[in-house]
Amino acid sequence: MDHPARQYYNPQLTADEERVLLRRNYLLNQTGQAALGLIGPHLRGIAVEPRPDAIVVHFAITARTAEVEEDLDDIIFELEVFLGGGPEQRSEITAEVHVGRTDATWPGRRHALLYVAKPEAGREAQGF
Repeated sequence: MDHPARQYYNPQLTADEERVLLRRNYLLNQTGQAALGLIGPHLRGIAVEPRPDAIVVHFAITARTAEVEEDLDDIIFELEVFLGGGPEQRSEITAEVHVGRTDATWPGRRHALLYVAKPEAGREAQGF
């Protein structure tokens, strides 16, 4: 049976490309669920990088504080819970943290973007 999402994909995708897209979308969805209620003013961006047998969650933040670190740890913990018992339960989850803008200098910019904060007046001039 065809996957129900197939109707939304380019019909020219190969089976491998379709699997990659399904996995990426699944990981974005689960990461979004894990981040609910944990995106504070210092979190400027979240991106997901699926790798074989691994998941890298990229964060862009304005500053490293105990509160921010706790929120990022909580997101990773919640993601592990959401993925437990599913096809990604054995995938290693790591976090890459970038202090700075969500522009091209942020390594997460090259991956599947989940969240990018709206630039704030004044903050953009400061590099965030």
